[in-house]
Amino acid sequence: MIALEKMERWIPYTQRRIETPENVPRLFDLVSVKDTSLLPAFYFALRDTLVADDLDQATRIGLQGRTRHRVVTLQGELVDVSGTMSGGGGRVSRGKMGQAVIDDDMSAAQMEQLTSQLTALENKARDLHERQSVLDDKINALRKDVTASKHALQKFQVEVKGLKQQHTSLTSQLAEQKEKVAKSAPDKKKLAQQEKAVAAYKKEYDQAMSSWNKVEDKVVELHAKIMEITGKCMGSVQQKVESVTKQLDATSMEITRAQSSIKTAERNLSKAESKVTTIESELEDAKTRLEAAKLEYSELEKVGKELLAVGEKAAEELKTLKQKLAEVQAGIDSGKSAENALSSKQIELKNQLEQSEAALQDRQAKVARWTRELKKLKCHSIDGEPEVTLPELEDKDLEELNGEALTMKSTMLKENLTAMKPNMAAIQEYRRKEEAYKQRVAELEAVTEKRAEQRRHHDNLRKQRLNEFMRGFGIISSKLKETYQMLTLGGDAELELVDSLDPFTEGIVFSVRPPKKSWKNISNLSGGEKTLSSLALVFALHYYKPTPFYVMDEIDAALDIRNVSIVGYYIKERTRNAQFIIISLRNNMFELSDRLIGIYKVHNCTNSCTVNPRRLIEAVEGAEEQAPPQEELPHENGVDEEH
Repeated sequence: MIALEKMERWIPYTQRRIETPENVPRLFDLVSVKDTSLLPAFYFALRDTLVADDLDQATRIGLQGRTRHRVVTLQGELVDVSGTMSGGGGRVSRGKMGQAVIDDDMSAAQMEQLTSQLTALENKARDLHERQSVLDDKINALRKDVTASKHALQKFQVEVKGLKQQHTSLTSQLAEQKEKVAKSAPDKKKLAQQEKAVAAYKKEYDQAMSSWNKVEDKVVELHAKIMEITGKCMGSVQQKVESVTKQLDATSMEITRAQSSIKTAERNLSKAESKVTTIESELEDAKTRLEAAKLEYSELEKVGKELLAVGEKAAEELKTLKQKLAEVQAGIDSGKSAENALSSKQIELKNQLEQSEAALQDRQAKVARWTRELKKLKCHSIDGEPEVTLPELEDKDLEELNGEALTMKSTMLKENLTAMKPNMAAIQEYRRKEEAYKQRVAELEAVTEKRAEQRRHHDNLRKQRLNEFMRGFGIISSKLKETYQMLTLGGDAELELVDSLDPFTEGIVFSVRPPKKSWKNISNLSGGEKTLSSLALVFALHYYKPTPFYVMDEIDAALDIRNVSIVGYYIKERTRNAQFIIISLRNNMFELSDRLIGIYKVHNCTNSCTVNPRRLIEAVEGAEEQAPPQEELPHENGVDEEH
């Protein structure tokens, strides 16, 4: 609601006409009302807002002239004086304001007729919109089915092509295998001769194996006897025997290999002759090795006899050493018996000493307890009377005292005390109050000392805050000057404290001198100059205390092409230690970005798309270089399609 009484000062503005760039109309001039008293309210809301055909004309009129204007387009897009743009959208909202003056003389019947027509049109539009959405869904589903069927057709064509190639290769391989089988058929005569030769070799092999087994059994028996006689002294000989056994095992392994080779010869008759020759050579090697093993065995037998003689001598020496050991052991036993007797006496003396020490500690504990009790006995101090101290008696004085007389005296004193009935609680109450007073005084002193300490700490913190602020202020102001000079190519900026003694109460003044201009406060600058000054301050703050993440919304709206490029290059080169997300509508900012994220609207839903400009340009250039010239293929329906 707007009070018309307060709108009288806008009446002169409603009667004047202004000159507009490109002779575009003023939005206020397009408003026609029946009652002229309402015009000041419309001027208060619309002011000197101009109407442009499109956004290009609006930016040209509103931002690129000497004076800036607030411009609105026929599509509802608004360009403000500060350079910000708003409005737009998927569709234009219409019908909120009529184009003609409302006639107040309309009858109720006409109003009802118009409302009924309006509801009918709304219902029809709603039905058409629902039908359109259903048809759009069907079209999208059919498109998906068509693309899926195309992909499936391509896949099946590739599979059929591969299967055809595989069929041709398999048929050629089948013919080659049939020829090889026909050529590799064995000769029956040669097969019979080879079988006879194998049977003869088997007999010779069985005889050799029986003789070898007998020799091996004898070797095992002799080896067992030698081990029983020699024991541990036959280490080196045993190693030789083990080597011989290993060799025998090797021969047995070779024999088993010969058996396996015979079996393989039965399976592979075509290679029987070569295998028989190898078996004969292996048998001859085994015979030679067996003879060598017999020779080594005879040598080992001689060495074993020598070692038996050495073992007998060692047994005799061991008997003499055992006798000497028994004599030494007897002397040790006699010494241990004497030691046991002495240890038993020592234990008894230790027990007696511990008992005496325990009794002494008990007596000392009683003496200490009674001395503590005596020290607790004190006389009450009474104001105006001398203090009475209890005398300490020595051992001689205690012997002279009479116990009965002392007990009589104590009972008499107790009776007198009960008869007097003194108020001893008053003295105790006074002392308690005095102690409480002293405690409160000590607490007060502690609190005052703590308050003074906190004041000193507060002053130190204020000094530290001031020093830190002044240090950061100096760094930020120098960096601001440098950054603004780089962004404006010759300008100057300065931060000044209103009160240098207390900078936290009055604040800071931000003054700027654009290139070829005088010093101005930031509030008196234009939109583009305010943007450059603010960005210079942001970059100076980033230099002093870097922030890892920045979001900037249309910082280049009020800047020209040159300043957009300067700001973009500065962000890209000088702020590599942070991540910037910039919402922009300028191509110069797009070209310098690392990633482009586009936001668009499809079927009343917001979607996004991310693009790497450099990779996209490289991929397009590489595709253009590598792509061969393509011939135009006729379409299925007879129409040429561009690829």
